Amino acid sequence: MNIMKRFLKKRFLIFTGLCLLIFLSLPFYVKYKARHKIFANVENVKYKDFAIVLGAAIKDNNRPGNYLKNRLDDAITLFKSGKVKKILISGDNGEDAHDEISVMNNYLVNKGIPQYVIFGDYAGFDTYSTMERANKVFDIKSAIIVSQGFHLPRAIYIAKDKGIDAIGYSTKQSLGKRRYFIREHFATINSIFDCLINRKAKYYGNIVNTDGKTNINMEQLK
Repeated sequence: MNIMKRFLKKRFLIFTGLCLLIFLSLPFYVKYKARHKIFANVENVKYKDFAIVLGAAIKDNNRPGNYLKNRLDDAITLFKSGKVKKILISGDNGEDAHDEISVMNNYLVNKGIPQYVIFGDYAGFDTYSTMERANKVFDIKSAIIVSQGFHLPRAIYIAKDKGIDAIGYSTKQSLGKRRYFIREHFATINSIFDCLINRKAKYYGNIVNTDGKTNINMEQLK
């Protein structure tokens, strides 16, 4: 009887170890699937309807931080190169003192991007919410996601799950920061489960007509 218990315990431990190994390996699969969909040279990028610029830290609530500035500059390059015709800026606007969207919008307009091609997603609280709303609210079917390289495999995976034909444009990033790898690894695992359960975004609102000229407005949240 003791022999049987030890045998079952051993089998259980092996099974648990294998499940844990598979669980921890999922982000590597996501990276593998995205390996041919991430670009760093605008000449190699195929046309898509939208550039989706994911939000990041801002300075003093009126200037983009370094990571965000690089993303916005690359979105400008993609637009002026004719690789996209519209830009979705998505970020966290949950507090009056932290308005990523206005900062992003003002930066683009000051750099010569027409206001009518810029669409603002004020409820892009995380990458999953951005892609869910990009599909459900803004009816985006194809996009170039602009972010740092470590972020793009996860963003592309979620976009594909939401029915968006997406590729990634890898912008400048600070190298050698281990915390980004660790954070992204577990964020990817979390996103996989979000997709499996089809997690809903916090806000939706009416569908935005992105075929006509529009201005950013908070009514999108109602």
